[in-house]
Amino acid sequence: MKTVPHRLLVSYRGEDFFGWQRQDPDPTVQLALEKALQKIFNRPVAVAGSGRTDRGVHALGQVASCEISPLHPPATLAKALNFHLPAGVRVLSVRREKPGFHARFSAKGKSYLYRIANTDPLHPLEIGRAWHVPRPLDLTSLRKAAKILTGKHDFAAFTSNPGYKRKSTIRNIRSIRIVKKKSGVLELTFEGDGFLYRMVRNLVGALVKVGQGRLTPVELKKILHSRSRSTAPPTAPAEGLYLLSVRY
Repeated sequence: MKTVPHRLLVSYRGEDFFGWQRQDPDPTVQLALEKALQKIFNRPVAVAGSGRTDRGVHALGQVASCEISPLHPPATLAKALNFHLPAGVRVLSVRREKPGFHARFSAKGKSYLYRIANTDPLHPLEIGRAWHVPRPLDLTSLRKAAKILTGKHDFAAFTSNPGYKRKSTIRNIRSIRIVKKKSGVLELTFEGDGFLYRMVRNLVGALVKVGQGRLTPVELKKILHSRSRSTAPPTAPAEGLYLLSVRY
């Protein structure tokens, strides 16, 4: 039977995996999905993701794609996949796509959420779910700094080495929204046409320095224009980052 592209909407806990990308024998999300599909179809099935996530990074709306025969209704396939998947990952939905669909190459943009527990003490249910920053953060300074980073820029100062050559480090951030919850958790939502390796975590690391008064918005702008990673603050931890959604 002819195969057709299928889109999988996937959610997972970052601490349960060594990231998205397959790296045998370590458990990864890609490997878990491919193993589940092999059990269902009795043959190897390659799974592509919209992008990599590092070890410890969570996903609320990762998108994966695979070429499989349309033997099962999408809802039935989702249930079968979840039966075979480990507890830390779930397929939220499955849909058939038009020929040529690819989770990565068809994507038009992404949204990421970063959660900062700006509380003292840290609530035990936030362990592994947010970056604990007990020192007060100034929201006005944070939002001012976020405006500097919004738009089309060369983000070379805010990306880490991915281990391969990139065509460009220019990206367009459509918006950065900062909301403080009653619980004291700050939610930073980044929407953009695309993101570089560890770009969001590097941006959050710098924004926190601004919020603490240890870096001024003017200095942040100089770092952005420097295009040098060595001038920027350290990377924020993985546990606060969530891949929120992928736009097609």
